[in-house]
Amino acid sequence: MGTGLPHNGAARPHPTAARRPREIARHWRAADGIDLFEADYKNFTFPKHSHDYYAFGTILNGAEQFMTRGTNYVASRGQLLMMNPMQVHDGGPASDDGYQYQIMFIAPEIFGDLVRELSPTNTGLPFFGNCVVDDRELHLQLQQLHRMFRPDLSATTSLLERDSQLLYSAARLALRHADAPPFVYRPGSEDKRVQTVIDYMAAHLDENIALEDLATITGLSRFHLLRVFREATGLPPHAYFNHMRLRRAKRMLFDGATIADAAAATGFADQSHLNRHFKTMWGVSPGAFIASLDRKA
Repeated sequence: MGTGLPHNGAARPHPTAARRPREIARHWRAADGIDLFEADYKNFTFPKHSHDYYAFGTILNGAEQFMTRGTNYVASRGQLLMMNPMQVHDGGPASDDGYQYQIMFIAPEIFGDLVRELSPTNTGLPFFGNCVVDDRELHLQLQQLHRMFRPDLSATTSLLERDSQLLYSAARLALRHADAPPFVYRPGSEDKRVQTVIDYMAAHLDENIALEDLATITGLSRFHLLRVFREATGLPPHAYFNHMRLRRAKRMLFDGATIADAAAATGFADQSHLNRHFKTMWGVSPGAFIASLDRKA
């Protein structure tokens, strides 16, 4: 009987392993309140999740499909993606080639400051009701801005040019694609009892919170809390809490924390527990995420 080994004794790669496409994702912090993300996904599918930042993406190749606010969308090459803070959505390939894209995440306070330079009397934030838009000029402009903020290319761009392009991009996004001014969107304006739960979660990310704890601080029954929380956020409390912990862990890794410290500070049982949830959420392990960071940025 054969051993299944080639003559030199080395094991042959499993045929399906050799064909398995490689999922590529890279994150980095461009500046305070601005993070960049680029990925080339073949089969990876995001679970339902949300971001605490605005997300503006450019589809470079292929197509992505996703559902948000009860509507299915497909974004193809040359189109733009736009997500508001805390907007729940999923994501996955909509073509045989998967989807390759770049995302710029901008903190609401940063984006709000940029927009207020255009319209000082507006106190709210832009709300993007259409998540997929055609704007070839802006598509190219955001790609250029993405390159300006890349750690390996930023040294070739002056601060004046980078800041100018950022302001131009924010203006075009808000004035051409946000719902009509005056802007009134305020993240966190949901039911005050729901916001109380969110604040409590944020202060107790390293704890094993019980549903009864949340019901007690709101004065609602557990079932009533589940219903109003999901209506307000699009997610049940346990999923929302898990996403908050993952976002905090991700930011800790950005800031140089070890995987073990990030896991402990965000309530995960150990590194492998964090690893499993992190990879499910972003398609890469915490170790691969750290390896993609440029500490000189």
